[in-house]
Amino acid sequence: MEYEPIFKFPEYNIFMTDLFLQNYWQFNPIITMKNGGWEMFLSEDMLKKVSERGYNYALQDGFFEQFEKESMKMVKLVLEIKDTKVEEMDNEQLIHFIDKLFGLAKKFLAKYNITEFINFTKIEKEIQDYIEEKDISFEEVMSGCVNLTTWPEDKRKLADYIINMQHLKFELRKAINEVFIGSTAVIPRLLQQLVIKTGREDALNMTLKEIKNCLNGKEVKEVTDRYVYSYIIWDKDNEQMIIISGGDAYRKIRELNKDIPQNEVIGVSACKGLVKGVVKIIPLSMTPKKYFGKMEKDDILVSDTTGPEMVPLMEKAAAIVTDEGGMMSHAAIISREFNIPCVVGTKCATKTFKDGDLIEVNANNGVVKKI
Repeated sequence: MEYEPIFKFPEYNIFMTDLFLQNYWQFNPIITMKNGGWEMFLSEDMLKKVSERGYNYALQDGFFEQFEKESMKMVKLVLEIKDTKVEEMDNEQLIHFIDKLFGLAKKFLAKYNITEFINFTKIEKEIQDYIEEKDISFEEVMSGCVNLTTWPEDKRKLADYIINMQHLKFELRKAINEVFIGSTAVIPRLLQQLVIKTGREDALNMTLKEIKNCLNGKEVKEVTDRYVYSYIIWDKDNEQMIIISGGDAYRKIRELNKDIPQNEVIGVSACKGLVKGVVKIIPLSMTPKKYFGKMEKDDILVSDTTGPEMVPLMEKAAAIVTDEGGMMSHAAIISREFNIPCVVGTKCATKTFKDGDLIEVNANNGVVKKI
């Protein structure tokens, strides 16, 4: 079975993986960690199923309106925890808060996963095929400046859905950032407290169950090796992660990793244009401000993915290139808003290129290459 890399985080851990999998387990992912670098893979069959699910939601009468209403309720619940003073909690209170957090994550991610770019592959293709001979670009459709009233009903529903969903996704992502991004956000503060309260440097590479045992004074084995190499799947029957670490994980990770091209990557053109410039690798980070001084005007931003916290950097870029994403990814949406040439979904741009490389971004055909 073939697997494709879908999501990456350069700074992640086992505890956060457990939180993430409270909902995303349903996609039967394989997750790998290598020296803290985190990557999630999905099978080609699963990607087709998720894309088909998104297509069906788009054509379902009233789905978006109800989904938006329920999603905004979840946003309010997430924002209610952002000022939680975890530093003032004793161990029992901290365990109670962690349980609340995991319950909230399960419900919130049940909504957020429907906005992930993998849900829109079939929708995007059908719209692209329809407008191919109409002298209309996908960017124009997504900007809302195309009159859809003359379109066939099914095509109009698809377009309306994807246009509305891109705006809702931003609202959900902003809520995530409120609790995740920056040293004063509640999640980074919680992670710090887990290390302090357990007295364990390896605390963040424990599962939820292990963290709670440790906080309750029970013995938990050393798990530092998980940071170096981990291969993770979800046990549906027992509702917990299965973690393989060490040499066995290394061998499984090597089987997943495909050959990395040396000079050129190909992705999806999200906003057209042709530019040349100097590469700056800017990873997605819980503390993004540390990279703000790295990016100069007209550099080419190369990242695993982007988020709202990276918009000040994106505005400086001559072009944007990402490993992840499709036409509904954050990078794609922002590039269209600011008319910045953009290629998404290259799989490995952050590995093929390095800081200082001079590259050409041909966002007319989705090719990015060294020059």
